[in-house]
Amino acid sequence: MKETTPRRSSSGGAISGWILAAGLVGLAIAIASIADMFSARPYDGINPIPYGREGIEVRDIVPGSPAEKAGIKAGECVLGIGRRMVRSSSDASAELRRHKIGEEVSYLVRNAPCPTQPRAAPVGELRELKLRLSSERLGGKNYLYAVVVGFLFYLIGLFVFARVPGERSARIFFLLCILFLLFFVCRLRPASYWWIDIFVQNTGTVSLFLLPAVFLHFFLVFPRAKRFPFAKPDEWTGEPPARWKLKLQAFLSTSPELLYALYAIPPFVFLYDVFRQVQGEKVTVLSGAPLSSWILLGDYLVLGLLALAHSAFTLEDPRERRQAFHVFVGTIVGTVPFVLFFVVLPSFGIDEYAFYGIIPMILIPLTFAYAIVRFQMLNVRVIVRRTFLYAATTAVLLGLYALVVALANVVFASSRLSASPVFNFGFFLVGISLFEVLRRRLQAPLDKLFFREKFDYQAALLEMSEAITGELDLGRIADYLTSSVAATMRLEKASIWLRDREGFLERRGRRDDRLGPTAALRRVLRQEGKPSELAEISLHFADAESEEFRARLEEEGFRLLVPLVYRERLMGILALKEKLSGERFDREDQALLSTLANQAALAIETALLHDEMTRQAELKRDLEIARDIQTSLLPRGVPDVPGFSFFGGSIPARVVGGDFYDFIPFEDGRLGVVIGDVSGKSVPASLLMVAAKEIVYSRALTTSDPGVLFRESNRRIYSIKRRMFVSLGFFLLDPEAMVLRYAIGGQPLPILVRSGDGGPCLLEPPEHRLPLGAFRDVAYDTRELYLKRGDLLFFYTDGFTEAMDGTMNPYGEERLMVSLEARREGSLEEVAQGVLADIRQYVGSAEQYDDMTFLFLRVE
Repeated sequence: MKETTPRRSSSGGAISGWILAAGLVGLAIAIASIADMFSARPYDGINPIPYGREGIEVRDIVPGSPAEKAGIKAGECVLGIGRRMVRSSSDASAELRRHKIGEEVSYLVRNAPCPTQPRAAPVGELRELKLRLSSERLGGKNYLYAVVVGFLFYLIGLFVFARVPGERSARIFFLLCILFLLFFVCRLRPASYWWIDIFVQNTGTVSLFLLPAVFLHFFLVFPRAKRFPFAKPDEWTGEPPARWKLKLQAFLSTSPELLYALYAIPPFVFLYDVFRQVQGEKVTVLSGAPLSSWILLGDYLVLGLLALAHSAFTLEDPRERRQAFHVFVGTIVGTVPFVLFFVVLPSFGIDEYAFYGIIPMILIPLTFAYAIVRFQMLNVRVIVRRTFLYAATTAVLLGLYALVVALANVVFASSRLSASPVFNFGFFLVGISLFEVLRRRLQAPLDKLFFREKFDYQAALLEMSEAITGELDLGRIADYLTSSVAATMRLEKASIWLRDREGFLERRGRRDDRLGPTAALRRVLRQEGKPSELAEISLHFADAESEEFRARLEEEGFRLLVPLVYRERLMGILALKEKLSGERFDREDQALLSTLANQAALAIETALLHDEMTRQAELKRDLEIARDIQTSLLPRGVPDVPGFSFFGGSIPARVVGGDFYDFIPFEDGRLGVVIGDVSGKSVPASLLMVAAKEIVYSRALTTSDPGVLFRESNRRIYSIKRRMFVSLGFFLLDPEAMVLRYAIGGQPLPILVRSGDGGPCLLEPPEHRLPLGAFRDVAYDTRELYLKRGDLLFFYTDGFTEAMDGTMNPYGEERLMVSLEARREGSLEEVAQGVLADIRQYVGSAEQYDDMTFLFLRVE
């Protein structure tokens, strides 16, 4: 079934674009904050409490500042600056911009906190104080250190994002680094009431309640998505786990619902504090933000560390375990002092040691950088090495270029050419051109020298692509692909699942390892269309079959799945274990595997078409042989019995049918009539038809009683093919006595059209009518019918009554009787042609559902 769901790669590109835009905006805000901190402006030394609307409440006073010298204290309310009343920080900022550094300015101060509601009764005494504004740059050494840490985060995140923008963990990591930048540069800056401070502080506050969720989110998916399989069947009884346990397990295993909750909690807590502050309640503030937001940040940091510790000690991949462990050590050394000195102690009123909690935070980006260089974290090892290599090469070439220029100056110093601007410009152009050509020429030899292994298997993969395109044997393609990829890339193992005729993906050499057509994993791989980490794509399906398939792959140690897609059809899956060297599959590996997968999918499609054409040719030849055999077994004519006439035929639903009829003459003048329907169609049914016919013939030589004949034939047919059966009717005609004795096993009851005014009716049914071969012992019985002149008997198989129209409604016995009644006076051939015409008109263009075999008998 073809699906038209859009590829995830396009949505992934859009997400990467939005994250890059967020990074640029965050960088611009950080630069604006830094510029504001290191710009000189009139300064009074007051750090206000943000969001005030009825005056400027003093949070604290900078020691030695004009405000301290004038006697302003923390907790007082500034109501006026100069000759203007101020109600908010923006009012104070606008007023201070009107004054100059060194100017003496009047401050109207009330020695009580600012009211929280408009028109509230004033409390405390008013006094007017004189302040001489000083020049101050708020950005000191502490802030400069915070800026360094923030930009270190940002640069590492940008580097990783630029190298692997398609990986979800890299996108989350870059977003985390953006928030760390805004947190350190915008949230940890000294407060002022200049206009930009409000914007920057608000941005820092937003980063404060987004940072915890992104921090925890990253460590829930790094280095692979967390799964907590605690819902297991009972060890003793084998009963499946409770439904609530399964739901809880699915929720905690990095489900979208869990992430929604993680991201929703911090803003709700912050908005609740703002609501309390608006209602006049006292909200404890730390560094310009509610204390509850800082506590929540500490809680999320601890949860993130626990998730990282879980990865560091439980991951099966030793390389991933080592990188997670190093990141865990660096992160815990960086965050524990922060939580202690910046969150826990200030919550008890001890905030003089807050800066000591920031100092170790630099270990977090440094640990990430070390993990990238040492353990190729987030798959950037080769890129880092080449970056250093190309940078060193460029530096050497620049040095050579400078040396050449210096030598040229010495050589041409006494020449008139050195004074010519045309010569100097031409020399510059020639030097730059040679520099670029030399740099490009050196790049390939350097790559081969330092990355020889990569070049070797790149060439080998391309050679494999050419080799498999000329192969038509599907087994050889599969074996060559798995063995060559494993040997070339130095893998532990590679296995392949190929599409079979039923649409299943079957593992090469193991028919018991299959993936059904409806498995969601197949849809995910087909949409992805490129090599994917097993842990990454496992987040996008939840059906039982896909989960079971994933569990089998993980148990065997497979890490990468390469979909073999041809024209939106998943032709197979190539599963790869990790490299023997322990290195991860990088972008170039995946690009080469994608190219190989495209060639392999085309080769598999070609091989399947070739195999199908060969099989169809063989089947056609076999069907023609079987058709000839079946035709030869049907009677070539009808017997000549005085006083009786016969007319019969068989129309198979396919090339070879399972219906038959025949005549068995006896020496005493009696005539046996056999009509049967074998279960199934085509060649197997035809062969069983031959066997059943021969068994009935041989038993008819020893007994003429239809019931006895059926009992003996049933045992023989049951012993031959227990999963197929024969619907059979045996009718023994005695022309002298005008008697028809019969036994029926699974066949429709013949229709009798009596002479005279009587309408069509069914023959009396025997007591036992089970098909032959269904059970070993069945007590078949015999019935008798006395015939009269003019009687018409119609023997038929169920293909007549079960003929279906376009809406799958059967023709039925009633319509068949009506058709017979309408043509009872015609010749047997006319009756037969009329009945068949009625059925064709009823079914219309619908395909014939079953074989249609019939025999007419008329008493003349």
